[in-house]
Amino acid sequence: MITKNDLQLISKNLDNLLNDKKVFLVGFMAAGKTTVGKKIAKKLEVPFFDSDKEIENKFNMNINNIFDKYGESQFRKIEENLILEYVNSSKYNNFIMSLGGGAFINEAIRMAINKNGLSIWLNTNIEIINSRIKSTKNIRPLLKKFDTLEKLENLMTERSVYYSKADIKIDIIKTSKEKMTNFILKKISNYYSI
Repeated sequence: MITKNDLQLISKNLDNLLNDKKVFLVGFMAAGKTTVGKKIAKKLEVPFFDSDKEIENKFNMNINNIFDKYGESQFRKIEENLILEYVNSSKYNNFIMSLGGGAFINEAIRMAINKNGLSIWLNTNIEIINSRIKSTKNIRPLLKKFDTLEKLENLMTERSVYYSKADIKIDIIKTSKEKMTNFILKKISNYYSI
């Protein structure tokens, strides 16, 4: 249990530790990267970005339409360029960014984040993922191809090999978003204290 006092100390400690750090949340689709990322950014008073949203804003169309128009391989190139732009940007010294589920598979992205930031893998199980994506199939282009639980689980297993290269692994548990956020903040604080 994290007390309010603990949280204030952690938050103050993290302000110093993350002064020039860029934090990237990685993991499978629907793991909660954006939801938790926004909460962490708010607590640390730093900007928050979602790589998919940034791409949508840049192209003025949703991810599904970008996939349809350009194909997955072109989308991955667009994604790589955008994320590397943020990783290497001097505009922001620190921020929180949630990455699309396939972004951390890209070696150039992983290497850049490893050099200039902190990566956090939000790991969860297929049951939680499946229950969350049932209501969002229309906005997740890969669900057209990975349309069964077995296919989805295979993709998750393949990608976990890459996610496991993140600096910190967080196992998502069924709890409130607030408690999960505080738990992640404590994990980041512990990572830098070691």
